[in-house]
Amino acid sequence: MKRFTLFIFTLFLVMNVFGQNLDPFQQEDNSMFDGGFGITWIDGTAYTTFTIAPEISIGKFGAGLNIELLFNNQEGFKFRKTGWDKGAGILRMIRYLRWGVKHDPLYIRIGSLQAATLGHGFIMGYYSNEANYDQRKIGLVFDADLKSFGFESMTSNLGRLEVIGGRFYYRPLSSSEIPILKNFEMGATYATDVDPDNIRSTKDGISEWGVDVGLPVITSSFFHTTLYADYARIVNHGHGTAVGIKADMPSVLGLFGIYAKLEKRFLSDQFVPNYFNTLYELERSELASSYYRLAQTNLPPVLTKAQMLQYVPKTEGLFGELAGMILGKIRLLGNYQHANGVKNSGILHLEAHSKDLIPSVRLRYAYDKVGIETFKDMTTLDYRSIATAEVGYRVYSYIYVSLQYRWNFIYDEQTNTYKPQERFQPKVSFSMDF
Repeated sequence: MKRFTLFIFTLFLVMNVFGQNLDPFQQEDNSMFDGGFGITWIDGTAYTTFTIAPEISIGKFGAGLNIELLFNNQEGFKFRKTGWDKGAGILRMIRYLRWGVKHDPLYIRIGSLQAATLGHGFIMGYYSNEANYDQRKIGLVFDADLKSFGFESMTSNLGRLEVIGGRFYYRPLSSSEIPILKNFEMGATYATDVDPDNIRSTKDGISEWGVDVGLPVITSSFFHTTLYADYARIVNHGHGTAVGIKADMPSVLGLFGIYAKLEKRFLSDQFVPNYFNTLYELERSELASSYYRLAQTNLPPVLTKAQMLQYVPKTEGLFGELAGMILGKIRLLGNYQHANGVKNSGILHLEAHSKDLIPSVRLRYAYDKVGIETFKDMTTLDYRSIATAEVGYRVYSYIYVSLQYRWNFIYDEQTNTYKPQERFQPKVSFSMDF
């Protein structure tokens, strides 16, 4: 009962306070110029920071840059090379290039992947290739919908084979005039991490495949609802099944939109849903076994996510998601999942965006947390959390004074594990929409 209450409370909290830019409310059609300077504190060390981050959108084409230069104030303004010498290197300044948006007939995105999802998200959902902020990668999403069939595909890193995924789907009755059934869709998904430890000589690859069906029951311009079911298996491990419903009203009198999803899951041992998730880039390497908060004792000191699977028990659980768009100025989404009878199995994902709801003020917030059992776990930042927040105030025309905060992970080469890192960044910036 306590876990069910936590689940319902979280959904209520998400509906009224938080959220993330889910597909029905995703807006990638803005053009703006953002840049400025300030001070960033990273683990107590102060850096002078210069940033240029323009975005441009022309028709279906969009592009974004993020050039961030840090100079150590305590070492004679020495340039901070971290983030430029590994990962994407100098290409990290290209945040993205894209054509279209998700669910368009053709969608291509190169660069940062912030919410890559295949199908209903049972295998891959909200995957990000920039969870490790200092070692971001250049990834690719390539989707095409040809009405009777189509595909979704992604790779996390164009520089080398790492996480790769694809889904093919088919609508066998799309050419018929049969109401409802003409929208019936069947899909098959495959995702793999070729080399989780980044050492080619080791055989540690992990793969997952699945099949799914979906039936859009109502497809009017005012309201959409879809019934769906998924089956997935992690190769050499366990399997899982999910049945669910999702519904959305994209716009009500132009004032607000709402999206909801509820899913019941039946999971065997050695299986976790949404294996390739927001935090996967951190979990794919070895982490202290305490990170997973497993019930077993005498665990190895460190575990990869693949190794963790052998300790996962059979269970069932719920997944819920809510999103909203209010007055065209606030975008909200959040989701929460928990496995019955498995302690610390809660996973929370929240994000909110607001611009000019309060005159001259912009707010941004995002939060991911795993290992949740109680409300205190949900609200505590530790090494199972990633959080970003920004509060900005327009002092004159296009001039903003803002404070940015980031809590994320970095790799500690001395201990061979990840550890949390805090960044505080007050700055003055120039931001203009066009």
